[in-house]
Amino acid sequence: MTFSIFSFFSLNDNTIKMQAHDRSKNILLPITSNQNPKTKNYLSRLLRRIASKAPILRVVPFPKRPQGVSIIMRVKDEADWIRLSIQSIKDIADEIVIVDNGSTDGTYEIVEEMASEEKDLIKLWQRPDLDHCSLSNFALDQARYRWIFRWDGDMVAHTKGRHSIVNLRDRLFSRHINLSGDLFHQNPEEMVHIEEYIHIHSNRAQYVHPRRYEAIKVPKYYRVLFWYEPYSFHLNVKPEKRVLLRYFWEDWMELKDYKRFPTLEDYVDAKIESEFGTTSWKEAQKICLQKICQNHIPYDPEVFGPYPELLKPHLERPKYELKYENGKIVGRVEH
Repeated sequence: MTFSIFSFFSLNDNTIKMQAHDRSKNILLPITSNQNPKTKNYLSRLLRRIASKAPILRVVPFPKRPQGVSIIMRVKDEADWIRLSIQSIKDIADEIVIVDNGSTDGTYEIVEEMASEEKDLIKLWQRPDLDHCSLSNFALDQARYRWIFRWDGDMVAHTKGRHSIVNLRDRLFSRHINLSGDLFHQNPEEMVHIEEYIHIHSNRAQYVHPRRYEAIKVPKYYRVLFWYEPYSFHLNVKPEKRVLLRYFWEDWMELKDYKRFPTLEDYVDAKIESEFGTTSWKEAQKICLQKICQNHIPYDPEVFGPYPELLKPHLERPKYELKYENGKIVGRVEH
């Protein structure tokens, strides 16, 4: 046994045209710097690979936790997708640890209902006052099993077919595909995403927030592994207010000026006029949505595969649909 951390593979910036051309030749060209993450930081990964033998050499102890998968979820205002998200991964979990960060859209009540039906599986907490990184570490502290799998409330996994998430227990792990604006489009600059999502438990592993994003910090003897199957979809398909908040979220996280801007909402209040020419959240939400989605492209199942089975009813009766005029995206309709 070695200690490992598993990352989703990224296929960012690939175009439909080039993918189709390459597919006809049965060749996948590396057309982005993030195409093959396993080729980057080779020396560091080589050293980690060697150091990962430490448990075998008894330099570090084996994990004492029982074999199994603890899924940890940090959620806030994900009422549109939270039920599907949990349903899609519950069959691979030995426990699902969910920490709500102050939802106001009914997310907590939905999870509470599901937890009452799955008492031995779903553990639910409310921690509205924790910052993002502290929230992650609180969830991490509640996990009891050897494998820790971070999952988001806007992600839905395949539950059928050769990329079913149930294969995860035999094949840890994968990439996930981004949908944006509605269920039928993608942002061409981020069609697929890479991030560390699974690691073996260690008392030394914790989430840190060094720069723009939080990240899991693991001991130096953890080996990094990549797999390439698209097991799940990331649904960046949110209400207009969530879209606006997400637009500013990364800058707020990187700034870390919690005295001036203790909440993301405070930061948005200070920035929307200079960014969108209005102090009205309602007006800014529409402008922001149009700006983000104007260059989106249709999702192509021929490139990235079929939708997860659980999404089919939502494809037939979509809540959100991008609106076109003269061949250009000009906004979104909410049903």
